[in-house]
Amino acid sequence: MADEVRRVEADGWHDAVAAAVASGLAWFDWLGGVDEIGRADAIRVTIRLAASPDADGVRLETLVPRDGGALGSVADVVTGAAWHEREVRDFFGVGFTGGDERPLLLREGAVGHPLRRDAVLAARVVRPWPGAKEPGETVAAGRRRMVPPGVPDPDVWGEREGDPASPEEVAASVQGGRVRRRR
Repeated sequence: MADEVRRVEADGWHDAVAAAVASGLAWFDWLGGVDEIGRADAIRVTIRLAASPDADGVRLETLVPRDGGALGSVADVVTGAAWHEREVRDFFGVGFTGGDERPLLLREGAVGHPLRRDAVLAARVVRPWPGAKEPGETVAAGRRRMVPPGVPDPDVWGEREGDPASPEEVAASVQGGRVRRRR
């Protein structure tokens, strides 16, 4: 499919979605978020609409600030969008004004947003990486210390001296691979 991509301003999000639906693109496919850390200090929110399930459609995209970003809810225009908005709220921290603010997949009072690229994946921190070479070994011999994808370099996150790491430094660190020492 070759969808048309339309970029809209955050304050015109609801109106742009309503206009697309009014133009005949009433089949809702999905709504999701992408963390743009390292490129922009924002979360990209995208919705895909089409005339029918097999037709080419349109993707409307907007950028909202990472901290405190909010969009107008489109649940009143697009049937089924409320669930997706709640998911984006849980995982990326984007609020939807006029939408359902109850948590969907995370427990009430959960801290953080797990699909943000600067979120520390604690389960990966606990397990040695890349693992032992032979059963029973706890450390791979002759290898440099590695960090798994999704886990920032220990010199970048957690208890450390000096100023907190910038979003760019965290984004560069979560790529995984050989541990980079902070200078």
